[in-house]
Amino acid sequence: MNSPLTVNKLCFSYSPIMKSLIVPLAAFLASPALADSPSPPPEKLTVCSPARKLCAISDPGKNVTLVSSQVNGQAPWTIPGWHRWLFPSDDGESVVVGHDGMNLVPVDVTLSEPVLFFYNQGRLVRTIKLGQLYGHKQQLQRTASHFAWVRNIGFKSPNQFVVELVNGKEVAFAPETGVSEQVGADPNPSNNIPINRNVGIHF
Repeated sequence: MNSPLTVNKLCFSYSPIMKSLIVPLAAFLASPALADSPSPPPEKLTVCSPARKLCAISDPGKNVTLVSSQVNGQAPWTIPGWHRWLFPSDDGESVVVGHDGMNLVPVDVTLSEPVLFFYNQGRLVRTIKLGQLYGHKQQLQRTASHFAWVRNIGFKSPNQFVVELVNGKEVAFAPETGVSEQVGADPNPSNNIPINRNVGIHF
């Protein structure tokens, strides 16, 4: 049985504007005609892994994301660019970067659109494109002016990143490589954690 879903915790608070935009993905997908609105402007933010073993500070002014371990004193490393959808792992080495539009992609999107980027200690190890998750664009969920491509997303354990597609199918990846794998519980039960649903999204 899947773990209950929880909102991904941020080390720093969002601005009042961002707070008003944090809503459940599932609630949106159940509503057929909500109007999309522009993404909030870039702002410096910090996102930590569920157990806060790894934190990422994304700075639009410097156009870089600094990632640092909170437990082993490892030297910080960087990811190029500013990113609004970040998923640090409790493995202390891996960060998944989500699509800049978060759960939404433009209506003219193609299946070659990158939606997930897997980083390990600052090195891009794999990019996942929309066509690796869906067979055709008609499978996406239509919104007022976009397509939604994901329902829930985040870490099921420090060693497994899970994406729930809009059709309810779950796809799992190893965070350190980005390689797809069977969805399942971590061999070490103490590692099992709720899937994070980072939902500072715009509609």
